[in-house]
Amino acid sequence: MPGNILIVDPIATNRIVRKVKLTEACYQVAQAVDGAEGLAVARLSRPDLILCAAALPDMTPAAFAQSLRQAPQTQSIPLVVETVEPGVDFRYDLLAAGADDILNKPYEDRLLLARLRSLLRVRETAEELNLREGAHRALGLSEEPAGFTGHGRVALVAPTAEAAAEWRDRLSGRLSADIAAHAATEAIRRIVTGAPPDVIAMVLTDTTAESGLQLLADLRAKPETRDAGVLVLIDSAAAQRLAADALDRGASDVITGGVSAREIALRLSRQIIRKQTIDRLRADMRNGLRAALTDPLTGLFNRRYAMPRLADLAAASARGGGDFAAMIIDVDFFKMINDRFGHTAGDGVLTRLAAVLRGTLGDGDLLARIGGEEFLVVLPDASRTAAQMTARRICKTVRETPFHAPGHRRPLQVTVSIGVAFLSDALAARQAYDQPLPPNTDDATPSARPLHQVLLDQADKALYGAKAHGRNRVTLCNTRSAA
Repeated sequence: MPGNILIVDPIATNRIVRKVKLTEACYQVAQAVDGAEGLAVARLSRPDLILCAAALPDMTPAAFAQSLRQAPQTQSIPLVVETVEPGVDFRYDLLAAGADDILNKPYEDRLLLARLRSLLRVRETAEELNLREGAHRALGLSEEPAGFTGHGRVALVAPTAEAAAEWRDRLSGRLSADIAAHAATEAIRRIVTGAPPDVIAMVLTDTTAESGLQLLADLRAKPETRDAGVLVLIDSAAAQRLAADALDRGASDVITGGVSAREIALRLSRQIIRKQTIDRLRADMRNGLRAALTDPLTGLFNRRYAMPRLADLAAASARGGGDFAAMIIDVDFFKMINDRFGHTAGDGVLTRLAAVLRGTLGDGDLLARIGGEEFLVVLPDASRTAAQMTARRICKTVRETPFHAPGHRRPLQVTVSIGVAFLSDALAARQAYDQPLPPNTDDATPSARPLHQVLLDQADKALYGAKAHGRNRVTLCNTRSAA
């Protein structure tokens, strides 16, 4: 995780001390003596994080933060500001201007390093998801990002139910979120059984420190809460140690000492936005992957998805001595449908056929559109008799299903031809050709082709047999008769 840190501080001694500490932790360090130089270095080198002194000779830290957030090259760089006992208004204004955290000096080195690790983890996650989303958008697999409009959910956890309710009352009206208050002893049960929160706010005191840290670890381990933001409010004499421990156990943010309710609300709002943004990026990534593997017209899997699945199944079945059936289904006279009734009617036939096939097949069967009017069906563990019965049922169901074309009152008569082959057919074809090739012979025999492709070749041959015998029928590989 170590990355590039930019230190902005007018005092050389401070820069040297910080550089030594960060270099020991394997960070690479750049330096700047004032705000203007810091902004210039940040735009040029794009550091992973900026550690900035509050006392700059040329601008306020709030102005530095605002300038950082306004530039596209630097707006996402985490900013930590060091200061000496700031007032609550100073802290709030600095956070509102764009600082990610404020460290009160003096502080322990372990707290600084824990804070850096926490912020860099968040940055790496967001950058990875943004990179994937950008790739999906370039390929047309993702829409432009929408702005944040979601209403957040916050789970507030305190040592007692009364304390949690008191915190909820302090935050009510300051936060655009539903706030649920829980006692620590019942927090996990109530949180995981309710609507998943965007952010969990936890209160740690001297008497609840260890149990609170254990609760934090448990929440990070639960699927329902592992992606939620966690803000830890620490009221303890050992605040810096607890803050470092909380950050290293997965806290997203920590607050030590007395702070205003509006600062807490601001930090919670940020965590809500961050959580919902990451949720959207993850959803876009999943949708993009789904779009890459799905036929947009029928909603079925496409060839890109089906071929690797078929290859894996063929290899696994061959190793285990199993067998399975593969069917290629082709719409009869599809070109004539397009030519006579139009491509809209043709698309409607394919969409309706996909629905019919879904309704005919089982949940464990693979169904994909692999060509214009060609569909692939894979029946794992099906016997020859069962596969033939399924194929006949498909033929009959399609033949009896009305297909409607726009502008035509009478339904279209649609039929399909089906070629069925088994893995054992492909293995037999390979074995028959598994002998030395004559000199200068093109290596295109079944023994030279992937097993799943040989299986498709056999199903194709069976399909040609069905077409040759008059269409609207099923032919099994290596049989001369049509069913």
